[in-house]
Amino acid sequence: MSDDITNKDKGIMKYVGLGIRVLIVSASLIMIYWYIDSRFIGFGNLAGILFFVIAAGCAIFYNYIKKFISKLRKRKGGKIAVNIVFVLIGLFIIYVVTALCLMFYGSGKAPEKGATVVVLGCEVRGETPSQALKNRLDAAYSYLTENPDSKAVLSGGQGDNENISEAECMYRYLTEMGISEDRLYKEDKSATTYENIKFSMEIIKNNKLSKNLAIVTDWYHEYRASLIAKRQGIENVGAVGAPTQTYLTANLVTREIFALGKELIFG
Repeated sequence: MSDDITNKDKGIMKYVGLGIRVLIVSASLIMIYWYIDSRFIGFGNLAGILFFVIAAGCAIFYNYIKKFISKLRKRKGGKIAVNIVFVLIGLFIIYVVTALCLMFYGSGKAPEKGATVVVLGCEVRGETPSQALKNRLDAAYSYLTENPDSKAVLSGGQGDNENISEAECMYRYLTEMGISEDRLYKEDKSATTYENIKFSMEIIKNNKLSKNLAIVTDWYHEYRASLIAKRQGIENVGAVGAPTQTYLTANLVTREIFALGKELIFG
């Protein structure tokens, strides 16, 4: 009787394992398609595709990999190597989950009342804001409309393929939407998030604006932006998160996971 139960349990576990591997392969294919659909070649895409290709491959060739690991673990050096690899994989997964949690946490931190808005620049196509920049500007417009006493620093220099600075593009967009010119300050020298914050704070200090910040950027970028601000001595930092285009989300979030790690380690 016990043998029958054992065999039955083994059969169930076999099908459960198969089901899990099918789910892993299916999820990996969906993610790979998501990265490819962004029609963008960059670190985020390549890293994401590589990770999910490996995940799918491990699921498909699970039995062969299991046998190989079993043979390897019988050797002293092989056992150590396998353990090191498993520990590194575990630590990487823990970091990715932690980074995603920090991103969601950062995007949900509301700014204090009367905060100075700092809009972080994004791609300008000629003299027209990209969709990503429009999303940020729409979020800034909503906040400025709801907080009529707040002013905004529009932060972004001019890229190689841009006819005007990102700050100028943002200024035109918001004034056309009805935001008064005297509420807007242009910071048109920055090229990185660090410079966005640093140069914006110089404008804020010179014009005696509130040092409580409401940073406007994509939701996934909010935590790293606030971390950079706090490392520059800015205590009160809130988030006005802008939505990210769905087809770009996997690529940009993957890239941000590594960028956040770099910021946490090297500052």
